[in-house]
Amino acid sequence: MNILALDIGGTAIKYGVFDSSGSINTELYEEPTPKSTKSNYIMETVNQIIKRMQKNSPIDGIAVSTAGVVDSQLGSVIFSGPTIPGYTNTPIKQIIEDAFGIPCEVENDVNCAALGEWWRGVGKGSNSLVCVTIGTGIGGAVILNGKLWKGASHSAGEIGYLPISNETMLQEKASATALVSDYSVLSGISTNQLNGKIIFEKAKSGDSLAAKAIDNMLTALNQGLLAATYLISPDTIVIGGGVAAQKDYLSNKIEAKLTEHILSDYMLPKNIKCAELGNTAGMIGAIYHFNKKNSTNI
Repeated sequence: MNILALDIGGTAIKYGVFDSSGSINTELYEEPTPKSTKSNYIMETVNQIIKRMQKNSPIDGIAVSTAGVVDSQLGSVIFSGPTIPGYTNTPIKQIIEDAFGIPCEVENDVNCAALGEWWRGVGKGSNSLVCVTIGTGIGGAVILNGKLWKGASHSAGEIGYLPISNETMLQEKASATALVSDYSVLSGISTNQLNGKIIFEKAKSGDSLAAKAIDNMLTALNQGLLAATYLISPDTIVIGGGVAAQKDYLSNKIEAKLTEHILSDYMLPKNIKCAELGNTAGMIGAIYHFNKKNSTNI
């Protein structure tokens, strides 16, 4: 079965054709998310992508991982922030199925990343899992008893909005954006000349200010991980997003922070790991979601 998976984000749309086991059958493609300051042209682009991919091979299903709060029963984005203007109330599933007559399923991107890591990544075999993605902001998702927990408003796991101090949200202190801002203040280097990768490379090369900025980020992140651990008591915590590429530098530090501040080692998750599926996590999770919704054997 050929399933076209699309991962729609605020910056790029990634896509490729997978089989129902989550193995990719084509190259992994990427193009910029088409948007203006007031609107977006995502569905027009998605339609073009589907038509183009159909020329190369038959498409039996379409699995979508997308930014925004998603009602996965309707396959619709029910809320989206300013990252993608005009995206709220976009009925992705209906648009695609009406246009192509192909079954389509839609889920939130962080939920899909969590499902992907739980199904085929570092969370495999976990009964419960909390996934925290760190990028421009911070996203989160929760899997309980092997099932994605959506909550009453389809927004469970939104740990980035967790208040941590003085009306400050977690993502304002623990995101890659916060890391760049903090290091800029410490070093005097303009944020225009920095990104997370540069700061990590500086820290690895012995830059004490870069190491301090990363430690500040991890100290803030730990407040969110403590809250998730006390509330959920998961088997596994997965750290995803762009910073997961720094797993060799980060993994031990994240675990050490949590171990130092938790009330008892007895409460620690069995596994605290950085994600391993990279850019494909959301698409692989979308494939899993598609399979479950269409009763495909997995």
